[in-house]
Amino acid sequence: MPPRELPLQERTLFRLCLAVMSGLLLGFSFPPSPFYSLAYVAFIPLFYLFAHFGSYNQIAKYSYLFLLVFHLLTVYWTGGFAVGKDIWMMTAGAAVIFIHPMLFLPFILVSYLVRKRLGLVPGLIAFALFWTSFEYLHSLGEYSFPWLTIGNSQAYDLNRIQIIEYSSIYGLTLLIFAFNILAFFVLWKMAINNWKLRSLSVSVVLILLVVLYFGPVLYGKWIIKKESIESGKTVCVGVIQPNFDPWDKWGGGSREKWDSYFDQFNTYIEETKSLARYKPDIILWPETAIPFHILSPRYLPYLSTLQLLVDTLQLPIFTGLPTIEYFDSLNAPATAQRISGTKIFAESYNSAIFIQPKCMPGPIHKKSILVPFAERIPYAETFRFLIEPLKWNVGISSWGKGEDTLTYTLPLNNRGISKFSGMICYESVYPNYVREFVKRGAEFLVVITNDSWWGNTSGAYQHASFASLRAVETRRWVVQCANGGISMIVDPTGTTHLATSLYSKTRFVGDIYLKSEMTFYVKYGDFVAHLCLAASVMILIAAVVQKKKEKRISNELD
Repeated sequence: MPPRELPLQERTLFRLCLAVMSGLLLGFSFPPSPFYSLAYVAFIPLFYLFAHFGSYNQIAKYSYLFLLVFHLLTVYWTGGFAVGKDIWMMTAGAAVIFIHPMLFLPFILVSYLVRKRLGLVPGLIAFALFWTSFEYLHSLGEYSFPWLTIGNSQAYDLNRIQIIEYSSIYGLTLLIFAFNILAFFVLWKMAINNWKLRSLSVSVVLILLVVLYFGPVLYGKWIIKKESIESGKTVCVGVIQPNFDPWDKWGGGSREKWDSYFDQFNTYIEETKSLARYKPDIILWPETAIPFHILSPRYLPYLSTLQLLVDTLQLPIFTGLPTIEYFDSLNAPATAQRISGTKIFAESYNSAIFIQPKCMPGPIHKKSILVPFAERIPYAETFRFLIEPLKWNVGISSWGKGEDTLTYTLPLNNRGISKFSGMICYESVYPNYVREFVKRGAEFLVVITNDSWWGNTSGAYQHASFASLRAVETRRWVVQCANGGISMIVDPTGTTHLATSLYSKTRFVGDIYLKSEMTFYVKYGDFVAHLCLAASVMILIAAVVQKKKEKRISNELD
């Protein structure tokens, strides 16, 4: 007797449940959830719909539902709803949740086209290739947002992420897709009675699944044991986490604001003096630790105080701060502000600077990857009219865009020198960008950040977890210094040390090792993503050619 077909209402509910299930499984695989292995089965319910649906409209609607649930679980925090202090921030966060999923849909629909033209298996392969290609493309340009790269979900799985020093994060995405496709395919074949449980075909696929799932674990355990044996020069790093409220930090233009600025500055001075007794080689202050333009002539007394501290303690400081650059009307960038009563324009940058004993401060690293809309309107040169209306209440959404990937030289107290590079917040999410610092000679990496905008939500934990991925890709120690947490040290295996709690005032010192070897990923970059792009083009061409071939045969028969 053939199986009873479900009534339309029950079929719709069943399909809705499958789409929601895929979204839940994928969402709960991302940090801070410890259930990262859910990603290996998250796409199976969606693939069932992908195999069954007969129209583009159906696949678009249910794919959007899947993506919406996924976004609700992973990036719900972007609007700062837990804090609720800025209507523009909440509006932008809602756009991320409800509009950003639409960017995935063209790639899913094109893979569905391949499925219709070439069959289910090529369609599933196309799904993996197109999705991975989209992840890579979505890391390029000013609209980029690679936060939701599927490979990022595995940041807590230290054993399996060891492969990314070769494959990159996109190779890890492909591995997850390969497992999902094989698992779905064997279930599909058994469900339609093409394969029996004890058949050779099922056995082969099950063996492949075991290899895909446990192979990276065995490799990772071996690598972690190997990388845990450290030797060579060490650097003692001091980290200050002051836990200033970011909303008070960037408050209104009242006298109280300036009192707050100078109170913050003095807090860092005192905390640095306290850490100095442990004799670190360098002290880190977080992103925009100095909230005013201390390099401007009007604030020379404060710069002199800071330089005197560094000279007296013989202790370098790497800190975040805003910097400013002046332009005439012909050369002013789109986001530069005209100084009232003059023809001079000023551009502010979210920056970092290295201050050493008996040296001029610098060079300045100007943040070059800015959070879309939150820190800068993407392609502001084209959309100048949006700059003023879309500023946060705190007025920091029109930073200038830097262009550098600097390395700094750190003297090591009669132990030679070391080289390091510093990234500011969001920059650490971009593997290819971080790789460029290491190619330029960085022996350890620093991330300064302020992840206190969103309350005690997932954002800070996700950002912190990505440091493990950058450490493994480059086999470098990574030190993160955050205003209100999470500050930490990450070793080249991705293991976290001395991690602080969110919204706590603290400081610590820790030793790290210098590394100079270049990993395969550092040398060759995102070659896996490039192969995905090439394969995506080829499979799409095959689908188009097949359609033309079918049309030609049909015309001949007529």
